[in-house]
Amino acid sequence: MNKVKALSNAVLMSVLMSTSVVWGTTAFAADNLQEYSLDTMVVTASRTSEEEFKANANIQVITRKQIEERHFDNISQALRDIPGVFIAHYGSNGEGSISNNLYINGSSNVVVLIDGQRANINGSCGTAGKMALAEISNMEGVEKVEILKSSASTLYGSDAQGGVINIITRKIKDGESKSKITAITGSYDREQYNFSHSGSKDGFYWNISAQKKRTGDYKDGWGRKIVDKLDATNNTYKIGKRFNDNAELFVNYMTYKSDYVITNSGWSAPDITPGTRDNSRFETVYNQKVNNNLENNLSYFRNRNKGQEKDYFKVNDFTTEGFSDQLTYKDGKHTIVSGIDYYRDKVNLYKNKSANTSGVKISNKSFFVQDEWTFNDKWKFTSGLRMDDQSRYGRANTPSFVLGYSPSDKINAYFGYKRFFTAPYIAHLYSAVYGNPDLRAERGTSLEAGMNFIIDDTTTGSLNVFKRDSNDAMAYDATPTATHPKGQYVNIAQEHARGASLRLSKILGNGFSANVGYNYLYIKPDAGKAPNRNGAMPRSNFNLGMNYNSSKFDVDLAGRLTVGKAQNRSKNQTIGKSFRTYWVWDSVVNYKPTKTINIFGRVNNIFNRMYTETSYELNPNDKWFSAPGRNFELGVEYSF
Repeated sequence: MNKVKALSNAVLMSVLMSTSVVWGTTAFAADNLQEYSLDTMVVTASRTSEEEFKANANIQVITRKQIEERHFDNISQALRDIPGVFIAHYGSNGEGSISNNLYINGSSNVVVLIDGQRANINGSCGTAGKMALAEISNMEGVEKVEILKSSASTLYGSDAQGGVINIITRKIKDGESKSKITAITGSYDREQYNFSHSGSKDGFYWNISAQKKRTGDYKDGWGRKIVDKLDATNNTYKIGKRFNDNAELFVNYMTYKSDYVITNSGWSAPDITPGTRDNSRFETVYNQKVNNNLENNLSYFRNRNKGQEKDYFKVNDFTTEGFSDQLTYKDGKHTIVSGIDYYRDKVNLYKNKSANTSGVKISNKSFFVQDEWTFNDKWKFTSGLRMDDQSRYGRANTPSFVLGYSPSDKINAYFGYKRFFTAPYIAHLYSAVYGNPDLRAERGTSLEAGMNFIIDDTTTGSLNVFKRDSNDAMAYDATPTATHPKGQYVNIAQEHARGASLRLSKILGNGFSANVGYNYLYIKPDAGKAPNRNGAMPRSNFNLGMNYNSSKFDVDLAGRLTVGKAQNRSKNQTIGKSFRTYWVWDSVVNYKPTKTINIFGRVNNIFNRMYTETSYELNPNDKWFSAPGRNFELGVEYSF
């Protein structure tokens, strides 16, 4: 009865919101078409600025407008609506050594960038070499997020097999100053406060943001209590100087500290793990326009991931640091990008009950060059080569070739061939629980084809397909052994992945717009196991969205359909069938009574769906890491 009443209240709330929206004053401007005509400028596909529509790659952008209207809790939540990106959290807060699993096109080998600079913390076991995206939770400092869903090893290194995520921070026009205060409350004892201030004067610019966030235990779709507490502080400091129009220098420093409690092996309350995190990131970048044809980008970064968990991983302390220097030369029909990259991963301390590792280092130095040759206004050919020298696995060359064709200003098609070389991370080799020092580097090829198209002034889309084949792919094998009772990382003889994605965006008029996305993934199974890494990832995903904008109201409705999550025991578990295919719906409403005040509400998992993103068990037993059930957020923003 309580569940029925709660659902009735939720439906009533939605009706009231919709009624308010209908009577709002519609404000629809022609410049909104830019968001849907794919002419957003991007830099990730080629390491140079170009239009998204003309980039010969499967790339998608989360814009500042979407960030402001959707009120994403963190980068991880923002990525969930991107076809081809799969996020798997163990719990709600995204903490813990085994959380934040991230895949693009079925590959966990993904490079994460902040302002184009490497942000991966490659010693971390649970993040599979990526940074913990849930920790970038103060979205006020983020201008946009570019997601390259394509192998990019030539430009970004061996671990860009699946793709690249580039988080671009905000800048401000000279002479402007902006500040914002945000307070949020909600389900599960949620309490959050954000502050941001940015300004620019006489060429100097700065951006400061701070966040305090607390959450408590949550309930899943069946009302079961899940132990999951978080008390986190997130700060960002960015300062820069523009030297006329020819040079720029900036420094960015980010810190994240948290105390948390999570379940260790399922929803069962007695099995809990308290822990702490103390992470930081520093980067400095110098950009210079040498002349009309030549630009230089020089950068240095240092990332540190320090955490402690009782009983499970007692202490983990990793550092990744490096530098890069890139030259971009444009002359007529050619754009040549070349440079050097160097980074080093170090285990400062890795300690648990059974082992203690420290001082281990792995470094990688590389040279890359890419030539984008524009034959004419229809044809473009891009070729590149990266030469890596890895301290443990030696040298490897990874070429790439992409042919682009634009028969008109409404169609851009491409076909690409790329090779990749992926060395194991430090944690894959030296983790006391799962490590395997005998792992071999993964090598393979990727074929991809795609097309961006404009149907009319209100409808745009893209279609992409890929085929990836590799030898010695790395995967986690849960089979216990005498030396690894919880399993270990192993090399798979071969892995064959296939996939396709489709996106459509439509302006419906009167302030309404809609979008739909579809993604298909098939990874050939090993003997005796299920496809898609033994059921770790679903076969298909649909993303549906509806948005309404007016002078006072913004309303957003987003749905995610997971299809065919074929877990390893699927054939004999009748009950589990209902958990293989499911919808999850979220909604956000913004109300702006004045230009400086915005009041917003968010409902996650509107229909209280019971599901999990991680468990290999089909049935919701005590090994499930259940996702949160229906929950609410209410916030207010004041800008000045």
